Amino acid sequence: MRLVTLLAAAMTLSGCLALETKQEDFYTLDARYLELCRGTSDNCLELALVAPGIFMADPIEEAYGQELTPPNYPLSLAKMILKPADASYSATPADENGRYYMLPMNDKTTVAWDTLNSIHDWLYPNENN
Repeated sequence: MRLVTLLAAAMTLSGCLALETKQEDFYTLDARYLELCRGTSDNCLELALVAPGIFMADPIEEAYGQELTPPNYPLSLAKMILKPADASYSATPADENGRYYMLPMNDKTTVAWDTLNSIHDWLYPNENN
């Protein structure tokens, strides 16, 4: 809920229309806590999931044409999705502090989301997303 309020306030203050509470036609990256969320919802996945599930990350590396690099796989993933090597899209800052970024929902970002979700399901098979 904190993310929703912050993003809505940031968009309103910057002259853009306020975001809908549960809008999900883009992804939001929290660069501080390394979380990827569906739009402004509380449907989020931690990028830290990629560390124990690095063997499942091939789809992300293929989509972005880059390798996730040790020792900090989550940070490597954050850098990759914020600035793809092929410059196929741009992340849009969603606040003045550089903490939140809006990412378009496209083939690359959706592969990252789906892969993180698969890793989550592998790690926590009895949880509902």
